[in-house]
Order: sequence, then structure tokens, then C-alpha cells
Amino acid sequence: MSTIRILSSLTLALSLAVVGCGDKKTAEGGKATESGGKEAGKAGGGGKKSGVDLSGLQAQVDAAKTKDDIDAAFDKCMGTAIEMALEGVKEPDKDPGYRAACKVGLARRRAAIVVADSTPDKMNVMCLSASMQLEELAGEGGAEAAEMKQLMEDVNKACGL
Repeated sequence: MSTIRILSSLTLALSLAVVGCGDKKTAEGGKATESGGKEAGKAGGGGKKSGVDLSGLQAQVDAAKTKDDIDAAFDKCMGTAIEMALEGVKEPDKDPGYRAACKVGLARRRAAIVVADSTPDKMNVMCLSASMQLEELAGEGGAEAAEMKQLMEDVNKACGL
């Protein structure tokens, strides 16, 4: 299991634990409501679109130029995944907007930085994480699988892996 998948699973487990520990009361009709009166299912449970704003994620990912920028974008993605889980999205990784920015977009950006920064004599510190993330995405299949496989080959060549 890759590091990214482990971190994603851990984040999801923690967010589900937080959701399960909230102060909820059952109202008429069996709907759970939070003590503030907001309906828990309103933002979308079970695969519906969440009320979480994803617009800034892609911009932050696209603007990343260094490892610190990538780390900050990853942190924002993990925070957004927690927000989405709190809003009732059971699998944030499968949300199209989240996946485009935080999975595929982050992998593309990290790969571009690694390829540009690596030389035969000096490997970028993100080489292994970029290669692992691209391998995971290529293995998942989908529309981006061929692109992720090609990016993985480019990263492995640039890093000497």
C-alpha cells in the first residue's frame, strides 16, 4: 500500500471518527441533526456533491513551484477531505473536483517539479513520492492512466530509478 493511500485512509478514518463523535440528536423522520439545527444530510451524503468549496485547490496546486508549495497544497487537500467527510461525502477521493485537483493535479505538478529539478548527479527529494503516487494512479485505471504511466516513466528516468 502506498504512502499516499495510507495517509488518505488515516485521514478518512480520523474524519469519520470525528463525525461519529458529534453532538447529534435524532429528529422526527429519523434525520440526524446537529445541535445547531443544520441537517447533516443537507450537504450531500452517500456520493452527493458536498458544500465544500474546491475552487482554490486547483489554483494552489498549479502555483506550486517547490517541495514546500507541494506540501502546503497536500495539507490543504487533506483538510478539504476532512471537511468533505464532515459534510457527508463518504469517499472524498472519488469526488471529481477533489480528484482532479488533489490526486491527478498534485501528481502532475509534483512530477513536473521533479523532472525539471533532477539531474543524473542530483535526485530531487520528491522523486520517490512522485513515482509512487504516479504508479498508484496508473494502476487505478481511468482516463488518466496512460498519462500517469508516461509521467512515471519520465520521473523514473529523471531520478535514475
